[in-house]
Amino acid sequence: MKNIFSIIAGSRQRVLAAAFTATLGLGACQVTDLQPKDVLSETAVYNDPARIALAVAGVYNSAQSGFYDPLNGTALGVRGYPFGAASIDLGDARGEDVTDMLGFFGIVFSNTVTTASPNIVNMWSNCYALANQANATIEGVRKAAAAGIITAADAAVYEGELRFLRALAHHELVLNYSRPFAENGGTSPGVPYRDTPVNTIAGLELAKTQGRGTVADVYTKILADLDYAETNLPVTRTLAITPAPPAPSVTRATKGAAIAMKQIIRLHQANWTELIKEGNKLITGTTTFTSPAPFGGSTAQYQLMPTQRAAFPGGPVATAESVFSIENSTADNTGVNGGLSSVFATTTINGRSLLGVSPILYNAPFFTCADLRRTAMMVANPAAPSCYVIRKYTDPANNSDFAPIIRYAEVILNQAEALARTGNSPLALSMLNAVRNRSVTTPADQFAAGSLTGNALVQAILNERRIEFVGEGKRWGDISRLSSEPAFAPIPGGGIPAKFYGNLGSSQVSLARYACGNTGLLTGQLVSATPATATQFLWPIPALEVGSNPTLAAQQNPGY
Repeated sequence: MKNIFSIIAGSRQRVLAAAFTATLGLGACQVTDLQPKDVLSETAVYNDPARIALAVAGVYNSAQSGFYDPLNGTALGVRGYPFGAASIDLGDARGEDVTDMLGFFGIVFSNTVTTASPNIVNMWSNCYALANQANATIEGVRKAAAAGIITAADAAVYEGELRFLRALAHHELVLNYSRPFAENGGTSPGVPYRDTPVNTIAGLELAKTQGRGTVADVYTKILADLDYAETNLPVTRTLAITPAPPAPSVTRATKGAAIAMKQIIRLHQANWTELIKEGNKLITGTTTFTSPAPFGGSTAQYQLMPTQRAAFPGGPVATAESVFSIENSTADNTGVNGGLSSVFATTTINGRSLLGVSPILYNAPFFTCADLRRTAMMVANPAAPSCYVIRKYTDPANNSDFAPIIRYAEVILNQAEALARTGNSPLALSMLNAVRNRSVTTPADQFAAGSLTGNALVQAILNERRIEFVGEGKRWGDISRLSSEPAFAPIPGGGIPAKFYGNLGSSQVSLARYACGNTGLLTGQLVSATPATATQFLWPIPALEVGSNPTLAAQQNPGY
């Protein structure tokens, strides 16, 4: 229930309004000062248009760098929860295409989580803290509009942004703590969809008894939030980017970001018809693809960059391929223990190479040897830890690389998969090639027109996603949604494939393990596969939460 008014030098001025953590049992929030002496009250914040603008910006800060609490309330720090880095780091660490080189992500990577595991507790806590701050700010914005302090139009834009962030938070939660929608039409237990602010005793009591509902319930509410956002958000926000053409401010929600997020939701629902409808709002063309003119005047707002390298210029910048990113900067970033450059970059530029490229992906037969995503976007780390690493993030000195939440390449490949699954193989293959052929420049390695149809085409698109999005946190979502599909499940029966576990005294991963196309080297993996039926396939609701909410205590995931 605390209101924290904080003006930060540089571009990140914000108000951290109503930052009461919605993990109800978190030790740091057991004692609450209803009106601390050194902060502004909600009344003062929402009586001034400038402060309201800062309050909304502050919610983005909660999306970027919430707290990291390894000891349940005794050692709070910053590690990029939920979206400044953690959703990307953990989304990859849950899968098999990276390897945990030094044990930093050991609990998540080895699928040995418990109800008290810090990563599990902090992802839950920070997603709900973000949702709660969005809820409290929505309430304040509505009251300000009703009082005539801001216009109804401005209030609608603000609420659109806040509902976009609330939807993003709940989607991250349902991906990690619930069964996939496609498994049984969304009838499995979901997660509590918290859309009432916990800033009063009544709000707190409501949250302490709220149950999970179903996965379908969560997706319905996510889509309602995103529909509102699409209707009310502007097409562009002011932000100068490099290179031209101009794109929207990718670190503030836009109409295009809301549409792209709806497309992702439809992907996880396996609702291919609705996915295509959303994608059609953002994609035009049949051989090369850009967003239509309404998303950028006479110049397309979104387009694929000429190479993947061009899509990742490094540091706090965006490109025309960026749809929505979380801002990091030299003045405000996710820290050395969570920053994307720290986690993924080579030690030669002072990264830590904590998550290396796994030989499972590097040696995969579908990852061609001359692919620029191999030769230009990966590099051997010459010293310990001895592995290949990703070169998407290039500023470990400052950890200022934006966190890419949605890129236009994802919009294109989502659409390609839906088209392939509904029988439009020619257009689906053209979209696949639009992403693939900027990196696979040798004609012999490219897919010719008509060369792929049906399940073979879908599998080629799924393979392409693994190459294109490694290091962007997408792998867990694909493992989850595909595990109920026999034709495309990552392992027979679904689940998480076996993994190589770095070089923790076992010399399991070394540069000798990497060889393009050499699957004979992919033996002796130390982390066993996790079947989709296993307890550890889902994360548990944290013990602190179920200890405060008897309804959730009775709805814990099986086996915990």
